[in-house]
Amino acid sequence: MKILSIIFIIFIYSIYENKYYKIHNIKIKSEKVHKKVKFIQISDYHLNPFINLKSLERHINKFQADFVFLTGDFINRSTRPKDFSKMEDFLKIFSSEVFFVSGNHEEENENCSLFFDILNKYHVKLLDNKNAIRGDININGKFYNGKTSNLKCLNDKYNILLIHDPLDFIYNEDKNFDLVLSGHLHGGQVTLPFIGAFIDPYFNLFPKYSKGFYKIRQSILYITSGMGSKFILRTFNPCEMIFFTLDNED
Repeated sequence: MKILSIIFIIFIYSIYENKYYKIHNIKIKSEKVHKKVKFIQISDYHLNPFINLKSLERHINKFQADFVFLTGDFINRSTRPKDFSKMEDFLKIFSSEVFFVSGNHEEENENCSLFFDILNKYHVKLLDNKNAIRGDININGKFYNGKTSNLKCLNDKYNILLIHDPLDFIYNEDKNFDLVLSGHLHGGQVTLPFIGAFIDPYFNLFPKYSKGFYKIRQSILYITSGMGSKFILRTFNPCEMIFFTLDNED
């Protein structure tokens, strides 16, 4: 009975962690930009059924971002086309320009082309080994297991890379970007108080990389814990959405 009670408590707490997301406001200074740029990163949504979209929309509208960056795993590999409409509800909340790179769940879903059609319907920019220049910002994107031959770092631009799996960047990419935005690791999935990440989606215990900032070569890498998970289980690891402000002043 005690074991069942513990399992039940963990289950209820995990629902809480999936429902009540945190917003992290991060300021970055760079002399490469001439005026303030604001952008939002959301990752690993997994069609989270516990997220209140109206609440999400209020926070996003209040921030007034120039761009929204979606860094993969917004559906599950098992999501059926009839459920893709839930992603449409999610996309309707954005008024800013949206950029997307795929994660492993999109690429492993046999109907991913239909999902990409929905993204195109809402004018989401799919950055599959492509870049897009917006003012002082050079936005690069790599799809999961995609190529990187066309990724560009421009000396006169602030160079951002959107990539789902941070380990893909750490071990396979040799270009130096100013900022790399990723997800995939779910913040370690399960974390322990005062210790940090306990186990990641690769089943590594006490993983070296889980969430937050890391200096990788000459690049700054940010790993978000994401806005959901294929599995409900999340402990001491709430969902999060990141609001970035990039400016040339402190």
